[in-house]
Amino acid sequence: MNKIIKNLALLLTVISSTGFAQNQKAPETLTSLVKQSLDFYPKIKEQQQAVEISSYKTRMAESHHLPTVDFSASYTRIDPVGTIVIPLPDNPISAKFFPNNNYNTALNVRQTIWDFGKTTASVDKSRSEEALSKDGVESLKTTLAYQVANFYYSIIYLQKAIVVQQSQINLLRENEKIIADRIKNGDEIDYNLIATQVRYKNAETRLVDLQTQLDKQYILLSTVTGKDVKNSISADADFSWTQTESENNNWDLKIAKDREQIALQDLSIASNNAKPTLAFQGSAGFKNGIVPEIQRFRFNTVAGINLSIPIYEGHRIKQQQNIAKLSYKMSQYSTETQQLTVKSDVEQALNDIKAARLKLEMYGQQVEQAQYAMKLANSRYQNGVITNLDLLSAQTALEEAQLGELQYKYQLVLAQLQLSRLNGAQFWQ
Repeated sequence: MNKIIKNLALLLTVISSTGFAQNQKAPETLTSLVKQSLDFYPKIKEQQQAVEISSYKTRMAESHHLPTVDFSASYTRIDPVGTIVIPLPDNPISAKFFPNNNYNTALNVRQTIWDFGKTTASVDKSRSEEALSKDGVESLKTTLAYQVANFYYSIIYLQKAIVVQQSQINLLRENEKIIADRIKNGDEIDYNLIATQVRYKNAETRLVDLQTQLDKQYILLSTVTGKDVKNSISADADFSWTQTESENNNWDLKIAKDREQIALQDLSIASNNAKPTLAFQGSAGFKNGIVPEIQRFRFNTVAGINLSIPIYEGHRIKQQQNIAKLSYKMSQYSTETQQLTVKSDVEQALNDIKAARLKLEMYGQQVEQAQYAMKLANSRYQNGVITNLDLLSAQTALEEAQLGELQYKYQLVLAQLQLSRLNGAQFWQ
């Protein structure tokens, strides 16, 4: 397990040295959208209520260190009561040991003196559960923030893809006009015009699909922010992303460790159940029935020490200890599993970044080549050197290269987002 932790820490440290831009802030529009979602999203407010509940539970556990004070009043009717007769010669005297009507009022105090760590263990567990609730809030905030970031960059990608697609449509429209004019002059055949029109309709269909996807992303973004944010992201926005310094603060792993700590404290509580409890008990008040004036209300006090030692409870404590031991072992395995998952996810994200950068570099070269080829093809087509099919091939090659470049810019930023999320970076702060 220690080896896993060391390897994981090493991987997360690599994040800060992968060559990303440093000392820059996340895009202002993105941070604004994230803050809106964190202020609005009901699930976060629900989890914050759980933190409040945990806080009250901690106070309840701590209250067991304090004394318990209560007031009691009672009435008891006794029939018959014991009496004694003193046989005097002239006038025998009859005396009762207790009155028939018994009244008692008292202020009672109970204070645990020593319970061999039972209360302390319960308080520690409550505090750990409170810490788990707080980490749950931060984990949820981080998940939501990166979800918003995914929507944000998806919208940027789709907007830029729409621009590329619209540019392709404009080229096809111009090409269609040129072919139509040539047909009138007898320099072109109808087939080339029909082929261009088919490409034009296909391009329009792809444009509609892209616009539909863009609208869906805006709907999802509006859902988590609670506001209509359509068209709030500029068409000029780019795929810039700042990789923060390594924080080694993976929230999923932190929550797993919190649960492991709670399981350990459950084991401590189960072990302490077999230990004795020493407590003080006392009361002060007024009652009747005190000899010799049994009918008179008199002030009285009671004080004592109570020692409770478990002897036999049907092996319940032993079974509780066994369950707690197994639960703790399960939580340890769960933490190890989470460490392996994070380690694997980090390695995959680093690999995705490496692959996306390599392909992005290749597509950058392809775009330059395709743009130059398109420029030559357009000039030659207008001069009648090449056919319409040659021009359409050049147009298609340019579109594919541009869309491919966009795709890998998008994939690169998604991989960077994943790496930052695994690192627990709170980029919006």
